[in-house]
Amino acid sequence: MFEIRRDSDDELCGYVDERGDLWCSLTVFGGLLGEHEHRTDAEAEVRARGLSSLAERWRLIDREVDSDEVVVIQEVVPGRVTVALAPYSVPGVPTRTITTDELATGTVRLTLDA
Repeated sequence: MFEIRRDSDDELCGYVDERGDLWCSLTVFGGLLGEHEHRTDAEAEVRARGLSSLAERWRLIDREVDSDEVVVIQEVVPGRVTVALAPYSVPGVPTRTITTDELATGTVRLTLDA
């Protein structure tokens, strides 16, 4: 996995990772932004959408409990993300913290909500 940083201030924007024949563009917590044939395209997507995607709605898919729900991000640090288990983050809404390792197993997935 390769870090992608913003040139102007060295802010971590996300990562790119080679998976099979594709390059995946990932957020700082490992959420999938897209899949590309070329590394340069994946890097461009991370620079363009990596940070701004954190303000969007995401879909949390947990195969262990067979759930699929819309969530919003409350806090992100490299290696983990805390999401509000609702389409909006309001006081008292239940939350869940998900690690990058959990996402890497594929049992839990976070993807942008289309």
